[in-house]
Amino acid sequence: MWVLWGSVYLAIRLVVEEVDPFQAMAQRFLLAGTILSIVVLVRRGWRGLKVTRLQLVGLVVTGVLLLGLGNGFQALAQVEGLPSGVAALIVASVPAWAVILRACTGDRPSSATVVGVAVGFSGLVLLVALGRGMGGALPVVGVVLCLGSSIAWTIGAWLQGRLSLPDDIFAIAAYQQLIAALCSASLAVASGEHLSTDYTARGWFGLAYLVVACSIVGFLAFAWLLTHVPLSLTATHAYVNPVVAVLLGWLVLGEPITVAVSVGGAVVVAAVVVIVTAENRATSSPTAVDDAVAEHPV
Repeated sequence: MWVLWGSVYLAIRLVVEEVDPFQAMAQRFLLAGTILSIVVLVRRGWRGLKVTRLQLVGLVVTGVLLLGLGNGFQALAQVEGLPSGVAALIVASVPAWAVILRACTGDRPSSATVVGVAVGFSGLVLLVALGRGMGGALPVVGVVLCLGSSIAWTIGAWLQGRLSLPDDIFAIAAYQQLIAALCSASLAVASGEHLSTDYTARGWFGLAYLVVACSIVGFLAFAWLLTHVPLSLTATHAYVNPVVAVLLGWLVLGEPITVAVSVGGAVVVAAVVVIVTAENRATSSPTAVDDAVAEHPV
């Protein structure tokens, strides 16, 4: 799971270099959602896909926020020139946004968590400021889009534990991806994108990897881990994935590991370690588990 979800940023970059971002994500989610729907049908038959109106509302809200906007804005950020490794480091701030959201709804965080949030945002400031100061300024639009992606994902994850959803996690994932496909396709039309599947072999590999490795195999691995190992171990993906993403961006795409990326990224990852550790010690409620399911794009 560390490798698969850490490589999602690289795979997105390979795809959006050849096809417009929203339609690329629409293709990804349509394929993944269709395959997951078939998995549900094989396991449980048509009854596995039955949902109530209230559940459908919950699926639409979470599907749009988590995947439609959460992944769509991140893909667009990379089109705007944001390196895939830096995108992963910014997305790593999701646990910090989650703490802020919970604090705004009356959940008082521990002192260690507050320190982790402060350190995390300091790392983001360092990441941007050091890059600008050393002549490698990050694209402002790309940074803003990636932050918007993180916030959308955070709100979606928070709502996933509170809205009415089906009991089967595979049915949830199938519906959310199909809804995200519709959302991404709508954004593609609204932004003037034209339908294209004009991929090179590299682009097709990136799309297939997103669908099979990231959206299906990675998700199944995460679902298995949630029921077989402690949540504290499963949650380590939140701070391992950015490191994997930065290294893959350097190795495959030649993205430089600058002082800004090294220092700012190290601070962000350290903050995530503090937050995740503190939160795992502070709570073991069902809501915490639900939030953990949605901590990372599938």
